[in-house]
Amino acid sequence: MKVKAFAKINLCLDVLSRRADGYHDVEMVMTNVDIADVLEIRELEENKVSLICNNKDLATDETNLIYKAIVLLQKETKRNFGVEVRLEKNIPMEAGMAGGSADAAATLKAVNELFNLGITTERLIELGARLGADIPFCIMGGTVLAKGIGEKLTPLKKLPKLKLLIAKPAAGLSTKLVYGNLDIETLNKTGFKHRDVREMVSIIESDDTDDIKTVKIAKALDNILEVPSLKLLPFIGQIKQIMYDNNCLGSLMSGSGTAIFGIFDNDSDMLKAKYVLEKDDRINYIETTTTV
Repeated sequence: MKVKAFAKINLCLDVLSRRADGYHDVEMVMTNVDIADVLEIRELEENKVSLICNNKDLATDETNLIYKAIVLLQKETKRNFGVEVRLEKNIPMEAGMAGGSADAAATLKAVNELFNLGITTERLIELGARLGADIPFCIMGGTVLAKGIGEKLTPLKKLPKLKLLIAKPAAGLSTKLVYGNLDIETLNKTGFKHRDVREMVSIIESDDTDDIKTVKIAKALDNILEVPSLKLLPFIGQIKQIMYDNNCLGSLMSGSGTAIFGIFDNDSDMLKAKYVLEKDDRINYIETTTTV
């Protein structure tokens, strides 16, 4: 069985508070983009989990989310089964584009189908939430408002097909590091003005034409995690500025970074920005894509 695991970007992300369990309560709007890892999954006669990947930088042992997803399904169903997963990695790592989460979500769905486990989508989402906050969204897909730690999902209208340029610095920032440098309590006490995520939701749910909706979405982009990330890696701001210098409608860091995307209304401006960014050896990933 061969399946695709699509990347995501955040159109907005707000962190409300830190929870006692170490997670954070968030509100965010996420959507899939047409960049995907490819997983080839097959049954093994031997009861073992085998993970093979074309990217040698990715751990393929029991610490990998694909591996953990399979073990979780074995425990859930009290069944032992052998699985081999061959992973073609196309989503950049440490990018805030849910590469690992997308792979785990695709694995949960595919193994459930391959072995006729009979687990409902709702239950898969519950199981996925145990492994990572973005996995429930990756199971559902589309464009979604997410609350809680990311597991409370509300599907939204399908987006216009947005023209996107995505650039990622070679320097990565781990989710743990970014959240560790976000002092949300202090920000709240000092009167930090949170962008209302409901603004983005209302734009997406509106009856505006695609052209008008695209412009409004671009103007409403917001990610509170840029606050610590820009301090940790100022180059993020420089990438955004290059996109704005080449007439992007709006630019944002996705998730906890470090991928930056720009929304463009024409291919010419997008390719000009891509040409400028490609010449910077501090960038190790650059791609044009669209929302799915």
